[in-house]
Amino acid sequence: MAATTSPVPIKVIIDTDFGWMNDDCINLLYALRLPQIEVLGVTPLAGNFDLAYATASALRILELMERTDIPVCPGFDRPLLHERDEYADQVWGQWAKDRPADTLPEGPPTTNPDPRHAVDFIGQTILENPGQITLIATGPMTNLAIAIRQYPEIVKAVRQVVAFGGAFPVLPRGAGNITPTAEFNFWVDPEAAHIVVRSQIPLVLLPMNVGRRTKFKESYLERLLAQDTVVARLFRDFISPRFEDPSLEEGKGARLAYSFFSQLVTSYVLRPDLYQVTELYVDVDTTPGLAYGASYGYERGKYASGVTRWPLNTGSRSVTVVHDVDFEATAEMVVEALTQATQG
Repeated sequence: MAATTSPVPIKVIIDTDFGWMNDDCINLLYALRLPQIEVLGVTPLAGNFDLAYATASALRILELMERTDIPVCPGFDRPLLHERDEYADQVWGQWAKDRPADTLPEGPPTTNPDPRHAVDFIGQTILENPGQITLIATGPMTNLAIAIRQYPEIVKAVRQVVAFGGAFPVLPRGAGNITPTAEFNFWVDPEAAHIVVRSQIPLVLLPMNVGRRTKFKESYLERLLAQDTVVARLFRDFISPRFEDPSLEEGKGARLAYSFFSQLVTSYVLRPDLYQVTELYVDVDTTPGLAYGASYGYERGKYASGVTRWPLNTGSRSVTVVHDVDFEATAEMVVEALTQATQG
C-alpha cells in the first residue's frame, strides 16, 4: 500500500541517536525517499552511540545519498543527569562510550556539521515556520527538552512531535526493553522525557508496545537487494550478514525487529490511519533505582482507592499513545520507498 500523496510536503526535523545502519539510519534513508516529506535538518545526540559517531554517521549517509544540503546540527553528548555506570557500559546503547568517528565502515565524512547547536536549530526553525514543523524524535529527548526550556514558544508553534519512547504496562506488550520497566530512549534520559511529556507540546508517543509488533522479514531484504542503488548496497553490505549469523535464534530475523522502530514514527506522520491510539495521562519516573526511566500511563477517572480519583495534582497530562499498527501495510510503505530506483 502506497503512502497517500500530499500537494505540500510535510516539513520535518529528525532528532535522532543516529548510528551506522541502525533503525534511525534506515529511517533517514526512508524519509529521504518520500516525496511527502521534506527533511529540514538532522539533530543527532548521544543514545545508541556517542555524539561524535552519531554526527559522523549522519553526515556520511547524507553524502552517500547526495543530500549534503540538509544540515546536521549536533546536540547533547550526554543525558541531563543520568550517570555512566557498569550496566550502561554493557548494554547495546553506547551513549556512555567513545567510538572514534574514523571507524565508520564507509570512511569518515568529508563535510562538516552545521555550527548551530541542535537546540537552536530546533527552536529557531519551528519559530520561523509556525504550525508547519513536525519533529520526528527517535532517540532520547535531551535536545527537545532543552529546546522547550530555551524556546518555550515552540510548544504552541510546532505542528506536532511524534516520538518513539516509553513502555506502558497498562497496554499489551508493555514491558521495558532495557530494564524490566523502562524503554531505552526514556531510560537514557528520564529527566528529559519527564520535561517533554509534562509540557503542553502536542505529542504522539510510539512506545515499545507497538515496536514489538514489528519484524524485519527476509522477504523485505530480498526486495531491497534486487535493486542497483546506494540503499541496496548498504543493506547488502551491513544488513545481509546478520541474516547469515548461525548464532541467531531460528526466526529471530537477525535481531532486526528494532529496524522498524524509528520507521514507525515517520510512517505515522504520513498514515496515522494505520495505527491504533489511545489517550493516556503519561508520566516518567526519575527516581534512581529499579524504576528509573519507567513510563506510566493511565486513564483519568480510574479509581486508585474507593474514594479518590487519580490523578490529583500530579502534573501529568493527556498524551496520544499508539498501541497497535497495521504492520504489513506500514512495512510495505517502507520497503516500497527504499526500493525506488531513483536516488535522492
